[in-house]
Formats: sequence, C-alpha cells, structure tokens
Amino acid sequence: MESLVATLMPYWEGARVLDLFAGSGSLGLSAREAGCREVVWVEGHARVARALRHRVAASDGGGQVVTELLPRGLERLEGPFDIVLADPPYGDPAGPLTLEALGAGELLSEEAVVVVEHHHKDPYLDSYGTLQRTKVRRFGETALSYYSSTKPAQILRSAQEGGGL
Repeated sequence: MESLVATLMPYWEGARVLDLFAGSGSLGLSAREAGCREVVWVEGHARVARALRHRVAASDGGGQVVTELLPRGLERLEGPFDIVLADPPYGDPAGPLTLEALGAGELLSEEAVVVVEHHHKDPYLDSYGTLQRTKVRRFGETALSYYSSTKPAQILRSAQEGGGL
C-alpha cells in the first residue's frame, strides 16, 4: 500500500477519492493522510461498513461510507472523482464489472486515475469505456493496474495539441 500511495503522490492534494471494495478503509484513510480533499468509501458488507464508519469517525475525519454491493453502488454516488482505488476480492467478476460501469458513467473527472489491486491472473482488460490501462505493476501474486480517464474533452485537447484536428 505504501507503494501505491507513493506512486500517486502528485495527485493527492485536493483530490476527491473513491475507495471501492473498501474493507477496512485503509486505502482511503491513507489518501486522506496524503492530502486529498474528500474520500467516499463503498463497501458491500453491512458489518464491515459499520466498522469502517466507526474507524472513519475515530480518525477525526469526514467522508461518506456507502453500504452497497458493486457495481450497483456506483448509482448512489455523485462525481466527479479524481482518484479511484479499488481492491475487489481476487477472481470476483464485480471488479471488471465495476470498471466497466466507471468507464461508461459520469463519476470520473476529466483526468481521473483509477488503480485496481487484483490477482495477476485475473482477466482485466486494457480498456473499459473511457478508461485506458496505462501500466501494470506486479508484486508477487498481486498486480496493480493503473487506468486513466480519456473523456471526450481530453481526447479533443490531445488531438488539437498533436495537430490531429
């Protein structure tokens, strides 16, 4: 996790962060410590979400904990989010389905970064709608897939800068 926090250091300051499959909430709490503006945690298991609410309150910080299974839980959120951290259970199809919903929806800011922790053999695609995988880092059996948002305005700007339009 320290590696993940370090790789995103330039992006934390003032960011709205979404922590999906939040569990203990440690990713979102680390994001708050790194200087983000707001964190929203989504956890599908009620007992775990209840414990997370207590942990967030005890850490002297605000933020919202949403109890809902993913990807359906995305429907209850209001964007845009600048950074999305997702740690779905290994082998769970909800991970790729959540990326598909994020890539097709309006929850991401124009230059959002999405990082998914998964088993290196899990079948994550290189793109999901407006999300394009930019790199994969492997740590033993675990992989971190980094995706960037390619919203239409960003694509247009890139094309204009490159002389393509």
